[in-house]
Amino acid sequence: MASRLLPFAALLLLPALLPAQGDGVVLLAKVDTGAEYNDIWGYAAPDGREYAIIGTTSGTYFYNATDPTAPFEVGYFSGPTSTWRDIKTWDHYAYIVTEGGGGMQIIDLANPDNPVLVRTWGASKWGNAHNIAMDEGAGVAYVCGTNNGMLAIDLTQNPENPTHIGTYNREYVHDLHPKDGLAHLGEIYGGKYRIISTTSLNYPTQDSVTTPGAFTHNTWVNENNTLCITTDEVGGGRVALYDCSNPGNIQFLDDFSVNNNTIPHNAFIIGNYAYMSWYTEGLVVVDMSDSSDLKKHASYDTSPYSPGSGYEGAWGCYPFSPSGVIYISDRGEGLHILRVEGPAMTIAHQPLDNTEDQSGPYQMSATVSALESSNPVASVQCLYRTNGGSWQNFAMAPGSGADEWVGAFPGQDAPATVSYYLLAEAADGSLEWLPDTTAPGDLTFDFIVGRIETVYFNDFEGSTDEGFTHGGTGQDDWQRGIPAGKSGTASRHIGTSWYDPTHAFSGNNIWANDLGNGNYNGSYQPNVNNWLESPAIDCSQSTRTTLNFQRWMSVEGAPYDHARIRVNGNLVWENPTGFVGTFHTVDVGWNHHVIDISNLADGNPSVTIRFEMLSDNVMELGGWGIDDLHIISIQDVPDVDTIALTGPTSPAAGSSVTYTFTNGPPAGHWWLAYSLNANGSTVNGHSFNLSPPYVVVGQGNLDSNGSGSLAKTIPSGAAGRTVFLEVAAQKNSILFDSNLLQVDIQ
Repeated sequence: MASRLLPFAALLLLPALLPAQGDGVVLLAKVDTGAEYNDIWGYAAPDGREYAIIGTTSGTYFYNATDPTAPFEVGYFSGPTSTWRDIKTWDHYAYIVTEGGGGMQIIDLANPDNPVLVRTWGASKWGNAHNIAMDEGAGVAYVCGTNNGMLAIDLTQNPENPTHIGTYNREYVHDLHPKDGLAHLGEIYGGKYRIISTTSLNYPTQDSVTTPGAFTHNTWVNENNTLCITTDEVGGGRVALYDCSNPGNIQFLDDFSVNNNTIPHNAFIIGNYAYMSWYTEGLVVVDMSDSSDLKKHASYDTSPYSPGSGYEGAWGCYPFSPSGVIYISDRGEGLHILRVEGPAMTIAHQPLDNTEDQSGPYQMSATVSALESSNPVASVQCLYRTNGGSWQNFAMAPGSGADEWVGAFPGQDAPATVSYYLLAEAADGSLEWLPDTTAPGDLTFDFIVGRIETVYFNDFEGSTDEGFTHGGTGQDDWQRGIPAGKSGTASRHIGTSWYDPTHAFSGNNIWANDLGNGNYNGSYQPNVNNWLESPAIDCSQSTRTTLNFQRWMSVEGAPYDHARIRVNGNLVWENPTGFVGTFHTVDVGWNHHVIDISNLADGNPSVTIRFEMLSDNVMELGGWGIDDLHIISIQDVPDVDTIALTGPTSPAAGSSVTYTFTNGPPAGHWWLAYSLNANGSTVNGHSFNLSPPYVVVGQGNLDSNGSGSLAKTIPSGAAGRTVFLEVAAQKNSILFDSNLLQVDIQ
């Protein structure tokens, strides 16, 4: 099983800030020359020696990795400067292409410890090339993403002076996997996975499908050519698995994401596992044994960058070394040689609920099971922070149930948002964590201590726009109504299927850029600067205010197109800047979007929310789709016993008594209850003095001053009893309570 990467004590000092963590993966070696890296591939010599080949912006490094713990450089070949450099091997040659032009470098690896540049070939065939793919069985290289289409290059006759045998120009091909007479194409700008025959590149398409994020970067098929995995290189992109056993009828099986904000890049299949480079998430290994239910198997975070929609981190992945080690190229961190060992434990946990209880502790439990009896669970920790502050931790202890671990989460002062995760260590030092992402703390469980109040809510189902306004320069295509999901059908997006809302999140109506109804095409227009703005919202009584809404959006990466949110004119969110402007934000379905606006909204009696769309004159996608706009305030919990309860404390049995209560919430609803016990209880997160069983003897509504009363006759048979009285009141879902009154009946 996997060994821990840092001593456990060090991990507790730096939770969620560690530059690298392995979940079932061990780091064997790392080499960083300080360059900016891109793609990676490998080569195995006939005598068993293994080599890693990694590209940089200025050239290509060759490393002997036969001892994966001690790789050493055996060659370097400079080339045209470019962010993109791609390598594949065939026979004892490496073939290297780049967006910087200059053709294809051919490197002879007959003596792999002394690689030799044979020649550069193909400069007359294309100017720039994004990628190269290899049909291992046929000995044909496919140079794709060029200014002259996708070129097929025969290597079999003369691998040092190959022959151009065909060109495919039907669509732009960003990447492909050619195998057994078929080419599985990734048409990134068309958002398509397409299958064509390699017998003649002019043959009609076998079949094509739009991948989940409609930005198909990479494809790879399994050994039998029956399953294909794809990646969508967009923020929130997913990997998807398809049944391609019938090339004329591709069938979607399942998709997967390790974190809904991150970007997958390159994926490869070996047996029942897919190995992928996932930018800020590093190496991710997915279990495909159930092709309809993809699950994370293991991961290793190579990058110090936090998870998000950025393009830093793991670029390339090579999982095909005979020894089983994995090569990863990290854009800023270089070559990583990894070994996948699989997880040591499984963790299950029911997250803590929101609460008004500030005193705590909050009892919690988890089921932590060792996968091998020889490597038992040694310890479990809960790491947490409040309101985004510094991380703290406490130890959990074995519980009474099988594999149960229990803990007492300390009480927290309201108002507070608490984030936490669980971290377990096995006897051999292996680590597992929950939520299950690629590094501990990347994702957290969250709960609120305090009273959650709705300041404003609109699901856009009203008969009018209810104070929402819109306008701008260029075409103002903001519309409220039923979406049609038509974005991508306009002629300017040939082959594209950018996702646009096909239905509301709730009810029927949404606000969106171009709903796609009638003659509308569903896409925002070129050269626009338009906006949708809410009415003024009173947040004068709000604390820790957040903007919550459901979002279904697709927008070209900034700086070309901009989607923005402003609060009272202040920018609080915008779509990320794309990597050289070619990557986009594409939601696949409705997503819950939360923005902390407390610094602008807390205590402010007039708060406006504005959604903006700015576009250039090239490539317009679906734009904004917005539903269920919700402004939420997290309030402090009023002190207990805020209501004053008074009345007779020694009444005679059979007598008439009146109990009065003041200082309650004006016009709130009240209940008066009694119990024979006053050991305390909690109802909906609020603490009361009474303990069950209790009996409600009356209820009603408080007056405008928060006062009320109840007149009752003491039962004649109650003499000698002691009961305890308490008033509860509620207004706007907030509970209040009174002092405890002990009544000794005479």
